[in-house]
Amino acid sequence: MVGAISAQAQLTVTLELNRSMYLVDEPIKATLNIKNLAGRDIILEDTPADGPWCLFQIKTVRGGYVPSRKANLSFPPIEIPVGETISRTIDLTELYDINDPSQFRIRACVTFPPTHKQFWSEPALITTDTGKLLWNQTVGVPDGRPSAGAYRTFSVISHQRTDGVFLFAKLEGKEEGIRFACYPLGRVLAAMQPQAQLDDNNNLYVFHAVNDTSYMLTQIDVATGRMGQAPYKSAIANRQGRPSMRRSRDGQLVISGGIQVTDTEIAAETSPTKSRLSDRPAGF
Repeated sequence: MVGAISAQAQLTVTLELNRSMYLVDEPIKATLNIKNLAGRDIILEDTPADGPWCLFQIKTVRGGYVPSRKANLSFPPIEIPVGETISRTIDLTELYDINDPSQFRIRACVTFPPTHKQFWSEPALITTDTGKLLWNQTVGVPDGRPSAGAYRTFSVISHQRTDGVFLFAKLEGKEEGIRFACYPLGRVLAAMQPQAQLDDNNNLYVFHAVNDTSYMLTQIDVATGRMGQAPYKSAIANRQGRPSMRRSRDGQLVISGGIQVTDTEIAAETSPTKSRLSDRPAGF
């Protein structure tokens, strides 16, 4: 846990981030903890005089300030009983233009309404980088779908962190300036190269090993950006080789040698050893 704290009269402000390394465009979620030391219940809210009751100061290692994505930031008011601590988690990438590889110094600022005094957290440091590009492809959105005729670029990226290697996907409409949220696909086993394939409608499928026994299949819709996932395991215990994604003779994408993990072992053991991706779960 990456944390920073500032203890002063009236309020104690603590800023926490769940780690120190992020992929560019990955959501950076900061938890803001505010303890009420004012001796009475208080309400933090935006005011015409002070503006938003909460702000973040984000600076690069070169000293430049990261601008807000919105001209006028606003946060819902919160009430903090005397002596209590209230926590709020905020996605910084939704509010601030953190889209370049760099090291950033982040501080939170909370304004106390009765005195107009600002209370700052100590800085937290994070690093963002572009990761390693494994696969990318630009495709068209088919007729009959939202944004039909537009072009979208899929990318599959691995990201090395202190706690392992993680897999991500990105979907962009570069001509239109559209960038969907970065999709976290989960931990990836380096011994098995992730497989990426497009179906007949240009939707993306990614199949990768989470560990030696577990696998994950991900689908991302080319038109809407909707993502779904389903876990898999090897069809035969202790078998040689691993499940893989391939095209069958009729052109369908299938998971060969793997079965989708279901709620019961009985269902898993009676599943076929070849699973059509058209039979994907409701979450897809």
